[in-house]
Amino acid sequence: MSTGGLDLDLLLGAAREAVLAAAAFALDPGAEPRVETKQHAKDLVTQVDRGAERIIAERLAPTGIPLHGEEQHRVEGFEEHAGPAWVVDPIDGTTNYVATHRDWAVSLALVDGGAPVLAVLADPVAGRLMTAIAGRGAWVGPLRSAGGGRDDEPIPIAPDLALERGAAIVPFSALRGVPGAGGVVSAALAARAYGSAALEIAEVARGGAVAFLHGGLKPWDMAAAVLLAREAGALVTRVDGSALDARRVGSVLAATPSAHARVLEILARARDAGGGAGDPTPWA
Repeated sequence: MSTGGLDLDLLLGAAREAVLAAAAFALDPGAEPRVETKQHAKDLVTQVDRGAERIIAERLAPTGIPLHGEEQHRVEGFEEHAGPAWVVDPIDGTTNYVATHRDWAVSLALVDGGAPVLAVLADPVAGRLMTAIAGRGAWVGPLRSAGGGRDDEPIPIAPDLALERGAAIVPFSALRGVPGAGGVVSAALAARAYGSAALEIAEVARGGAVAFLHGGLKPWDMAAAVLLAREAGALVTRVDGSALDARRVGSVLAATPSAHARVLEILARARDAGGGAGDPTPWA
């Protein structure tokens, strides 16, 4: 099938193999991670992050589509980039990768005009690979290349549970930066945070949570998981309900339709009351 001139089936195969190769390397890099910092002391990177991104870049080079990645690859002017581009986070959740050795992901999406149209997301420690094509659904299967996805099962449309009947995933940064986030936590049946935005959004797609809320994610943090959530029936917007452009840094609200409406109500009420959060984290 082709969409907008793209052979998404062919590109999905290339993306799967690239992510599987990067995941295999990250699981067994042959040396202990050498931890460095980037913008601040809690912004970690290792040689494994960079190596995994290089593997993906090399595997996808034959597609001729530019790659925008967290570590070493950039598409100049990506916020306004009109054509297709790969968006990759070679290890989403580097702190988890280093400290807890779980809840980290390899995330790859094909974004066209701001919309994710193809996604591959690996949860290597869980042995799980999730994929999606816009308008055609999402799938989950074992983390292995044998079968080329023939072992995958569709991710069903999640039940439309209310916020009060499920878990809300709200990282600490959102509690500090998004007015009303505390009210979302109070209203939900439970609150969770795992340290990998990609896996947290995917948890909404898989029905393990009814809502995910974050004040400011970069394209590589969210692009693949956003498509997975949408294809599983979740609504995905900014936290003020506006449309999400996956080329731009900003907030993310992914939730079942009922929970989405309830979260927007809580956040709007907090904004009207003057907020109560002093952190300047972007969330509009």
